[in-house]
Amino acid sequence: MKLSKTTSFAIAAGFAFLAAVGCSDTNRTSSKPGYADRTAADRSAPVVSSTDRDFAVKAAQGGMAEVALGNLAQQQGFSLKVKEYGKKLSEDHGKANNELMQIASREGITLPSTMDSKQQDTVDRFSKLSGARFDREFLKDSVKDHEDDIAEFQKEASQGSDAALRDFAASHVSTLHDHLDTALNAQKTAK
Repeated sequence: MKLSKTTSFAIAAGFAFLAAVGCSDTNRTSSKPGYADRTAADRSAPVVSSTDRDFAVKAAQGGMAEVALGNLAQQQGFSLKVKEYGKKLSEDHGKANNELMQIASREGITLPSTMDSKQQDTVDRFSKLSGARFDREFLKDSVKDHEDDIAEFQKEASQGSDAALRDFAASHVSTLHDHLDTALNAQKTAK
C-alpha cells in the first residue's frame, strides 16, 4: 500500500508529537506547602482534597505545639496536676504525631517540620513563665486550644473525604476530650 506524501507527513508529525509529549516533564510539582512531590513511583497515590490536606498540616503543627507545651508544663509547672497533665500531653500528642506522619506518607502529604509562628510565640511566651502563674496561663490556653481542636477533629471525622484522615480524626476526639476535662479540672484547683 502506497501512502501519499500528505498522509506520510501527517503520520510522521503525529509520531513526533507523541514523542515530544511522552518526553515532556511529567513530574511537575506544586509550590504550595503541604503538597508532596509526585514521581513516577507515587503517581498512583491517592489524591487528597485541599481541605483534608489543610487539616493534616494544621493537626501536625498543633501536635508539635502540644508536645512542646507539655514539656514546658513538666519543667515549669507549679502543681503536680499541671506537671502530670504536661506529661500526658507530650505522650499522647507525640503518639498522634507519629501516626499522622505515617498516614501523610501513605497519602502523599508533606507535613511541616515546625510549628506555625503563632504557636511558636505561645511556646516562647510560656517559656518565660513559671510557678502558679505558668499554671493559670497554661491551663487557660490549653482549655481554649482543646475546645478548638475538638471542633476541628470532629469536622474532619464527619466531613473529611480521605478515609485515613477521617479515621485518624475520629480516633483522637476522645483523647482531646480527655485533655480538655483534665485541664478544666486542674483549672479549678490552680492558685
